[in-house]
Amino acid sequence: VGEMETKEKPKPTPDYLMQLMNDKKLMSSLPNFCGIFNHLERLLDEEISRVRKDMYNDTLNGSTDKRSAELPDAVGPIVQLQEKLYVPVKEYPDFNFVGRILGPRGLTAKQLEAETGCKIMVRGKGSMRDKKKEEQNRGKPNWEHLNEDLHVLITVEDAQNRAEIKLKRAVEEVNKLLVPAVSDAFLRLIHFLWPVILLLNSAE
Repeated sequence: VGEMETKEKPKPTPDYLMQLMNDKKLMSSLPNFCGIFNHLERLLDEEISRVRKDMYNDTLNGSTDKRSAELPDAVGPIVQLQEKLYVPVKEYPDFNFVGRILGPRGLTAKQLEAETGCKIMVRGKGSMRDKKKEEQNRGKPNWEHLNEDLHVLITVEDAQNRAEIKLKRAVEEVNKLLVPAVSDAFLRLIHFLWPVILLLNSAE
């Protein structure tokens, strides 16, 4: 008897973790008729725990430094480069971009910083959780960014040739987080269950 083929689990990346969190949020907003989502919620929670644990272990084991080994030798003096990526809040007003960029307990941003060697900060209107404090700080020295539209500020310090590579990588990764996404697996699940949900809903 041939061995059963096992599908490799997705890699524990910040974007995958955020997709799982979005899936859980979307599932919680759907009517859970007859407890049809109970097992799915448990599986989602288990997968979220696995990814968080693996990401934490990867950081401790130094696997996030792999890209640093690919950088060329430094040439010239240390410079500081930065780039602003504006968040498409007008196009997607209901999407929680700040939560997706920062991640649970700031894990996504920290992981990206470790992987790219760049500092990643959310700035501008709506960047602070405490909206009252944000209004109080608006217009004060060192808080000028609150007058700008919501954006991600990416900064890096290194030799010019290395800094440009790091900044480019960080921009590519952050741009991925600025596109609302739900995992393909969850979309297939909803497509499969939707007739059942509609049937149960009409029976009420």
